[in-house]
Amino acid sequence: MDFEMFKEAVQKAKTKTPVLFELKHDSIPTMKEMIAFQKQHQIILPQKYAQFLLNFGGGYFGYANIYSFDKNSNFFIFNHNPAIVKDLLFMADNGCGDYYAFHVEGGICKEEIVFCDHEDNTVHHTDFSDVLEYLVKIGLHQ
Repeated sequence: MDFEMFKEAVQKAKTKTPVLFELKHDSIPTMKEMIAFQKQHQIILPQKYAQFLLNFGGGYFGYANIYSFDKNSNFFIFNHNPAIVKDLLFMADNGCGDYYAFHVEGGICKEEIVFCDHEDNTVHHTDFSDVLEYLVKIGLHQ
């Protein structure tokens, strides 16, 4: 999904169900902060995830939440990423102990979203080719 289509879906959801967007979102990082974050943690974030954070900040988003760079938030990305999982970067949860994540290979995050089941510690492929599709389907219920 491209970012313009995503913004149109968000605007449609805001018009239809404005209450979904009344919860406070996390602070929006600057490009400088995003570059510093990636450099410090030696990771390259997926382009669409970075674009989302630079425009919306993360945290509560419709029916979903998405992890952010806001160190003062419950949704700060490294509050939810155990050090033992080196090939995954958790980017959201379902509120039941399971996570949505990006695969990380050589410090580069893939755009595709995987589902991490906490009960049996398995990782499953999803139909979400990127974070924007995840947010439209889960966060906006579209």
